[in-house]
Amino acid sequence: MPKRLATLPVWLIFLTTAIMPTHAQDSNGPSPIGFLDTSKYSYDYLVDGSLSEDDPANRQFRTLQAAYAAAPEGTAAKPTVIGIKPGVYHITSNTTAPGLTISKNYLTLVGLTKDHRSVVLADNRGNQQGASNNGFVIVVNANGFSAINLTFLNYCNVDYEYPGDPHKNLKARSDVITQAVALQASGDKHVYDHVAFLSRLDTTFIQTTRAWFKNVFIEGTDDFIGGGTISVWDHSVIHFPTGSGVTTVSGAVFLDTTFTVPPGGTFTVSPGGTFTVPPGGTMQIYKSPARPAALINCVLPVNKGQSVAWVRGVAPPRPNLYSLTYHNKDAGGNPAAIADGSKGPIAFTLSRELSNQEALAFNPWNLLRATPTGPADDWDPAGARIRTEGLGQGSLVYRMAMTGGSPNIITGRAGATIGATVSPARAAQTITWSTPSNLVSLSNTEGSSTVVTGRNSTGRAQYVPVKATAANGFYATAWVYVQPAYIDPPALTSGPALSAPSKGTVTLSYRLNNAAAHADQSIITWFSCEEPSCANPRTVAVSRGDVPLAVYTLTPGDVGKYLRATIQPKVEISDPGPAVAVAAAAPIANSATASTTVSPNFTNFVTTANNSYVSGYWTVLGSWTSVSGSAFVNGFGIRAASAGSALLYQQDDPSGDMQIDVVMSPEKTEGQGFGLPGSAADGNTQNADIFIKYDPRTETGYSLRWWRTTQSARKCMFQLYQHTHGVGTPVSPAQELTGVFKPNTYMTLSIIGSTFTVKAHNDVDSETLSLSANVPPNVYGGAGVRWSGSVPIGNSNVFSAFRISYPGMGRLWQWNRLPL
Repeated sequence: MPKRLATLPVWLIFLTTAIMPTHAQDSNGPSPIGFLDTSKYSYDYLVDGSLSEDDPANRQFRTLQAAYAAAPEGTAAKPTVIGIKPGVYHITSNTTAPGLTISKNYLTLVGLTKDHRSVVLADNRGNQQGASNNGFVIVVNANGFSAINLTFLNYCNVDYEYPGDPHKNLKARSDVITQAVALQASGDKHVYDHVAFLSRLDTTFIQTTRAWFKNVFIEGTDDFIGGGTISVWDHSVIHFPTGSGVTTVSGAVFLDTTFTVPPGGTFTVSPGGTFTVPPGGTMQIYKSPARPAALINCVLPVNKGQSVAWVRGVAPPRPNLYSLTYHNKDAGGNPAAIADGSKGPIAFTLSRELSNQEALAFNPWNLLRATPTGPADDWDPAGARIRTEGLGQGSLVYRMAMTGGSPNIITGRAGATIGATVSPARAAQTITWSTPSNLVSLSNTEGSSTVVTGRNSTGRAQYVPVKATAANGFYATAWVYVQPAYIDPPALTSGPALSAPSKGTVTLSYRLNNAAAHADQSIITWFSCEEPSCANPRTVAVSRGDVPLAVYTLTPGDVGKYLRATIQPKVEISDPGPAVAVAAAAPIANSATASTTVSPNFTNFVTTANNSYVSGYWTVLGSWTSVSGSAFVNGFGIRAASAGSALLYQQDDPSGDMQIDVVMSPEKTEGQGFGLPGSAADGNTQNADIFIKYDPRTETGYSLRWWRTTQSARKCMFQLYQHTHGVGTPVSPAQELTGVFKPNTYMTLSIIGSTFTVKAHNDVDSETLSLSANVPPNVYGGAGVRWSGSVPIGNSNVFSAFRISYPGMGRLWQWNRLPL
């Protein structure tokens, strides 16, 4: 009898060079992960698609589903083994359920083959393409699961060529890429050996506590790995079939692993992050380095003239926990340097190269014999215990967690406590604290924590590194923002006083006693009131960015109201002083507003929810946050922070012609705009509106509505809509599918007479939008936006300009006059 599966040998990695992006890269030509012969291994239950019917008495079944239903749970000492003969096995279900859910512990699936590509567990459902979820082929929620010498395939958006038998080839359901998961895995002690994971978007969701990936091939576009608490990928191949993508790895260690792209491309990598890059672009590794990855002796597709970055976009400054590298090379054997971000100044601060001593910790036995924070149970899927223990490398620090790692302290006040813990828990817990700066003092230099106290006498705030070092040299860095000793808040030597309205503005004048020596950062807030006593003030503008808002631009809503302002005197090294208020003696006259154009400055926009509908003011529904960025108009924008959020401008005066000019930046940057496909239906959670000639109070008027569609992975559908008491209907059947919705999108909506027109372009490419239709005129003059898309980081939309004008009452806005 053949032996049961044991530790399997390391095989040579073969790289495929010619790749058709619409096909699974692993399905033709030499296998990138080599071959393993498990055709003679013994099993407890058999899956054989050539059987005419199931034979339960002999434990033989035509489908994996039937074999799994019959198989009992195994044990750590004797897992239940299901052998699977070559063939394509369709693991399908209805629109809501996974094809197969595995919840029995210690179960092993083994392909009885010499080629993992000939045992295929497949389905072709994806989000909104045969499924209402992410079209999961198999979901594992069990401990001790193993898969050996087979392929997990979701061919929703990818063709599969079955080796040696074209009749078994599989055709993609759609060319439009959607979320289509081949495997979702959770539990502890998972093993994947000579396995391929094939799909495009969301190929796998790895959520395991510990997992061992040996000679594995995985391909995908975005968010296609995960990582769980800790996963180790040994001699594997990570492929980016479109030359760009995001792995979204977390807690992953890659050993001797090769990252590949089609010829001419590069990519992005990240813990919680990314591997992406179009040809000639930047290879990135993270969306956000929450639990950084480690790349040890890996090969990256870095060519001369092409760059590699950890983070898509601008990297966060001053990381506490570093992404880790050790002896990584490009395909030519040259050192592979990974920059912080794909945008912004080139820097190399997000990662660090491990020392030879630190790198010894990154072996499978040390990484997997226990959970990072738990006691050792000596799990050894790689069979590395004897060799590694003999070298004294079984209890070495490979990870550090830090608490209080970004404190803000003030000289002369209480310090801040910084703590650190190391993984594995069995390793020496000794932490040594140090800093090269004399601007802080440390309460102790050894222990699990230290108190950092400010000693900054330079007169300006600075960042200071404080290093926590483990016994084997592994370290992380806290960045302490240490300010000089604070002085008392400045005193007002004159004012505050409100000026009379002039050219559409009101100015708050004041003088501080130490204005010449310090930067004025006074906090000024503006209110409008119905009566002089201001019993129920409405906040209408706030200071942001440490810049006092001394000049307030009047809006139509201020007419007939009494203005009130408060100032809290403050400089760069003081706390805010108590608020001092001043109120206008007379209400704002209609003649005081300089223009009929309404154009809020989002630098000072009030984001607090306010569901009252007052003519000339904005109604704020849901959650919105102020965000800053160099690409935004005036450096600030307003971001939808909850699905269904709306900003609505109420205008009760009758209005004729109307124009709206919008600048917006979706966080999805490739034209898809939303996190998931949606529809035009009212109440759908994946669409948006820009309203024009609209009455927010009665929910009546017009809008441009757009949504992500299953017709394209990089475009949205746009359509003109009419609203009657909250019910939306298309103005006409005309729709436009376009990829215009990218940062920054410039959009103009106008209703002139009975003609409703929308035009848009962006900063990125030549995609445009142009829609027009005849509509019945109305007298409404309100406007607004509604965002019903998902809102996690990377999914929402930022509006940085919104201008409402009324042709015939003033000039139309011209984009070439927009300050960017």
